[in-house]
Order: sequence, then structure tokens, then C-alpha cells
Amino acid sequence: MKMPRAAAALAVAGLWPALAGAQGLEGRWSLAFQGGTDLELSGNVHEGGTGTVLNLPTSVEARSFGDVYGQGFRAQLEVGYGVSSAGEVFLRGSYYRTKSQTLQVGTVAGLVLNADFADYKEWGGEAGYRRYFRVDKPLKLYVGALAGLRFVSELPSTFSVPAAGVVLSDVPFYDSSTVGVFGADLGISYDLGEKVALGLETGPRYQTGLADLEGLAGTGLEPINDTGSRWSMPILATLRVRF
Repeated sequence: MKMPRAAAALAVAGLWPALAGAQGLEGRWSLAFQGGTDLELSGNVHEGGTGTVLNLPTSVEARSFGDVYGQGFRAQLEVGYGVSSAGEVFLRGSYYRTKSQTLQVGTVAGLVLNADFADYKEWGGEAGYRRYFRVDKPLKLYVGALAGLRFVSELPSTFSVPAAGVVLSDVPFYDSSTVGVFGADLGISYDLGEKVALGLETGPRYQTGLADLEGLAGTGLEPINDTGSRWSMPILATLRVRF
């Protein structure tokens, strides 16, 4: 009877790595730190229109988020929990900031009209689910879906006509706003060990419109800020710890 028991013990020992790998993520927590930037895909800070400023004919052209704002920095902190061998739910907090660039947005009586918007700052929270492929391998791909809220600071703008020496400072444009965000993740992860992994993540994001203000009331240009939604794609380096 000793031989069968010994053989069974050897068989279990041989199967143990496979059994452990099959458990995968289930029941495990993770903590992830992410940093990177957003690529702007589409969405306007303001639309085009015509009206009068200082009783002079004024024309404004549409400008996108990519036109107005330079490359910013995004930081995220995430907590995840494995609900199956390859599936994980997560909660994520994020912060993003980017600076505006002074640019021409139109003309006033044929003279150049410039705009300089306040820095764009947002805080947010997201919840989602991701699924890994090849979960038993060090190098894994994953996809996910998420939804959440973002809190965007107010965005006034300073308009100027340099040739005429005219400056209109801090014109109310967008109020501080609570907006929805929806998106998908596509990522790659490499295990450095049993608990630590490095990765790269991206995926499309849609953010709903901002709360506009009537700083341009009486000019005929009031509709140009009835917008503010955007499509973007974060590019994030990730450090993940599992326990």
C-alpha cells in the first residue's frame, strides 16, 4: 500500500503548480499605481460663430481640446479584487491637469482675436471590470470596461486683440462641472514575481459636456460654449502589487 500512496503523493505534487495557476486572481486583492498622459481624440472647447464684441464684427472658429491644451499629466490609484480566476473588479481614483496654449480663435474687425483658457484640472472616480487572457503566463493581455464621474474645475478665458491693445480678462466660460465618463481598457501586464507586475494601459474614454456660463451674453456668441464633451485615450504605465 505504500507504493500507491507514494505514487499519489507524487501525482499531486506534479499537479500542484497547475492547480495553483488555475486559481489565478480569485480572492486576491491588488493595488495599482498608474501615471501617464491623455491623447485628445475629438471634442471642442468651443464651437464657431459670429457676433459683435465692443460693437465690432467678430468671427470665432471652432477649437478642439487638442488645439487649446498641451500634453498633460494623469495619475491614478486603483484597488482591485479577483472575482474569478481571470476576472477582476476595480475602483479607481484619478487626477489630471494640463495647461492651455494661447492661440488665435478668430477675428474682431479683421484683427486677430486670441484666447487663453485657464488650466484644465479634474478629479474623478471610476468602477469597472477587467478580464485577463493567458492568466497563468507571466505576460498577459487584458480588456476592461468602466464608468464613473469626473469633477472639472471652472474654465474662464482671457480674450485679447493685441493689435488694438484690448484685453478681456477672466471671462466666465465653463463653470466647475460634474461629468460622466465611460470607457474601455486594453492593457498588457508582465509579472516580475508572484506579487509584482509592470504594465502599459490605454483605451478610449468619452466624457460628457461641461456646464457653460453666459460670459459672452449680448455678443451673439453665446452658443459657442454649448459643448465641452470630449473623446480621449490615456496612455498609462502601471505598477501593480497583488496580495
